[in-house]
Amino acid sequence: MHIDTSAALAREAVRKLVGSGLDPDEFLHEVSARVRRVVPHDSSAWMTLDPDTLLPSGALQYDKSPELARASWRNEVLDGAVQNLAELAGRASPVAALSQLDAGRAANSPLVQQILRPAGLGDEMRVMLRVDGSTWGFGVMCRELGSRDFDADERTFLADIATDIGEGLRRGLSRRPDPDADTLVPGVVAFDVQGQVVSATAEAARMTALMSGDATTMLYAVAVAASHRGSASARVRLTDGRWLLAQGGRMYGAPHDSAQVTVALASAPSPDLTSVLLRLHRLSAREREVAKLLMHGRRTDEIAARLYISQHTLRDHVKSIFTKVGARSRAELTALVSDHT
Repeated sequence: MHIDTSAALAREAVRKLVGSGLDPDEFLHEVSARVRRVVPHDSSAWMTLDPDTLLPSGALQYDKSPELARASWRNEVLDGAVQNLAELAGRASPVAALSQLDAGRAANSPLVQQILRPAGLGDEMRVMLRVDGSTWGFGVMCRELGSRDFDADERTFLADIATDIGEGLRRGLSRRPDPDADTLVPGVVAFDVQGQVVSATAEAARMTALMSGDATTMLYAVAVAASHRGSASARVRLTDGRWLLAQGGRMYGAPHDSAQVTVALASAPSPDLTSVLLRLHRLSAREREVAKLLMHGRRTDEIAARLYISQHTLRDHVKSIFTKVGARSRAELTALVSDHT
């Protein structure tokens, strides 16, 4: 009965927060406090994600050490973590706990053996924050080793509020930037083979100061992904509402003890920003295709032929796009991107 009452109050509080106009980092801070009252835990992290790459995009709220957070990202990218973000983003349920897995698979995973157990942590539960098929963030909660596992009631509670939390993030991320902000000058951060920052330009330092939460951990996740894949990127929202592109790349031919991965930081170019902004306005995958072609100046007959749809269907898509974005013309649609850079 206690969890039922607490959960009902927390659900209502989270739903009120959705319309509060809070920035993502403030919003996640408030959400975390309310979740903890219903789902007690000893360690947690909440963050926004780039919906295309599922790498961090800002707004980190966590009460575990940066070392543990970075080890978790390294496991996520390099070791194929059990219940990894890519897998969870495609599941019907937004919530999953390690205790739901086969005991042998969970116990033998690198996440458990190399990260959770050495840190004195037992069960871990993750919640994906999705809206209309786009994942805007996730939360992870852990209990100390020897504590009880997360139960079905707690998983149900989180599943019930996951979309509300995702919607709150979507609204916060949609806010237009400060029009009087100074121009962003590109910068570079260099990481060594252990993932430690070895150098950064002054411009990069100025940009990381505009990131919410632990900027180094965010960039570390991009660097680790780049070290593994050759390149990786994330669109990161700054505290003043602007977006930058964090582009990681692996260096070749350098001495073994020199920097191996760099992360370049610059204002997100229109092509890179278009996708995330259209997702923020809740456009479907097809509507995003149509919108991009409209913004590139394609004629309506060309768009219909290219997408193998009728002119009537295309008109319906265009009407829906303009309604969702709040535009009346292609020029206003295009301005959606330019206003955020």
